[in-house]
Amino acid sequence: MAIVYEKMWLGTKKRAGLPMIGYEYLLSQIPLRMPPLDRPARVRPVTRVERMPGLLAVPRHVAPAPSAPVLEHVLFALKHEGSRLDILHEALKRVPADELVRALVAQRLGAYLRRAAFIWEKANGEVLPLPWDSTGGNYIDFFESGRYYTGPQWERSRKYRVNFNGIGPYEFCPVVARNAALEQRGQAVLERLRTWVSDPQNLGVLDRVMNWAYLSETRDSYAIENETPAPDKERVFLQAMEELRDQRPLSEDYLVGLQNLVITSAIKQEQAVRRQQNWLQRGGHGALAVRYLPPPPEEVGDLMNGLMRMANAREGNVPPLVKAALVSFGFVFVHPFMDGNGRLSRLLAHHSLSFQGALPTLSGNPAILPLSVAMKRHEADYLAALESFSRPARQLWDVTYIADNEFLFDFRSTPLVYAHWSGETAAEFVARCAEQALAQSLIDETVFLQAYDRAYQQIDREFDLPNRTINLLIQWIHQNNGRMPERRRSAHELLLLKPPQIERIETIVRDRFSRDDNARR
Repeated sequence: MAIVYEKMWLGTKKRAGLPMIGYEYLLSQIPLRMPPLDRPARVRPVTRVERMPGLLAVPRHVAPAPSAPVLEHVLFALKHEGSRLDILHEALKRVPADELVRALVAQRLGAYLRRAAFIWEKANGEVLPLPWDSTGGNYIDFFESGRYYTGPQWERSRKYRVNFNGIGPYEFCPVVARNAALEQRGQAVLERLRTWVSDPQNLGVLDRVMNWAYLSETRDSYAIENETPAPDKERVFLQAMEELRDQRPLSEDYLVGLQNLVITSAIKQEQAVRRQQNWLQRGGHGALAVRYLPPPPEEVGDLMNGLMRMANAREGNVPPLVKAALVSFGFVFVHPFMDGNGRLSRLLAHHSLSFQGALPTLSGNPAILPLSVAMKRHEADYLAALESFSRPARQLWDVTYIADNEFLFDFRSTPLVYAHWSGETAAEFVARCAEQALAQSLIDETVFLQAYDRAYQQIDREFDLPNRTINLLIQWIHQNNGRMPERRRSAHELLLLKPPQIERIETIVRDRFSRDDNARR
């Protein structure tokens, strides 16, 4: 039914005199459901191609003619709208081989034609019968490095003189346009983290802060799943976090081992990536309760191989936090296990940063940014970032409710939608979480412990009190905005203290904490 309504809507647009161009036209020719465009190209009374809110404005003389074939719209989309590989792959199945060969003969060195031919052969599983062994000309990168973040040279086509240099290989290649502001923010966070670790003034508390960060990351990663980890779960997740120091490349065996660590129930532990369909469900009735469907099980192996190759690549110009976001979100989109995917996806963000050498070390372990703490504080934003992909992906499936927890699932799209997606929302979200994890978790915790230690030392010098009593006094006073709570004044720990002494202790605590608060500001 969704396809019928979509075709009716597109037909209405045509009748209204608004010709579709570029990717929007290609979508009308593809007999599959596909995720919608964020910024469709539209003919507008402009003199040059301009990005406008919600659309790409195109002069009429630049747009393909109303009678233009699919190939012209492919070339227009590549040139002006960027790389939507999932759409290009399916659209080029609609281009006859002889039409593309004629175009190449007429314009042998055309960069966009060569890129299109490179994808055509992948999409059709055939070889274009060119009259020469190669088009010749200089090699061109599929992704222009000034426009996109790029990875290593995954493939080198001698026939078309094209280097496929995506963030990942063709089998799993999210796309992120270069963003100077985002890049600078990520670099600033990581530089500030290194400065924090190397600052001699922090030396006395770093181990305690990092122990807190590892424990908080563990607890909040479970809390996002609405779970409170039992001591054994907490312990094994911490063990998995500590294994980040080994910087092991991702492999199926390694991921299965991690899944077995974070899922302590033997029934739910996996031996390989899934071979059955899973889904995410929330409150609701029938098929409406199914809110996300990851790719069909027969596609998971290829997608995961591509994702792991992307994660393990060290070459390219992808900023570390962007790469970590793509690995983490890409993993949860594929959902390769029946349980534990969310926790593993957050763990893999740390793995990616450690594997890339982006984190300083402290006592032999990576100094992590507790991202899950920030994600838990901003769960609505985290859900929105996930749903920017999962919500349109859900519309690619027909779901039929049978009974209880039984459904029939019919995938009406191409698995490439799980491989070729825009990573900009994920990258922005992880950058924000990293900034908050550093400022609101690590640095705040450092300042707190330093103030706590100074207050403790001064109270210990001036008063002959047990250690436990000093700790309780600091906690009570600090938590009550620098004043001893009235309900605590009768506590047996205070029986030997006179009111002036309590006032003096209050002053010490207020002074130490307010001084460090001012220094932080």
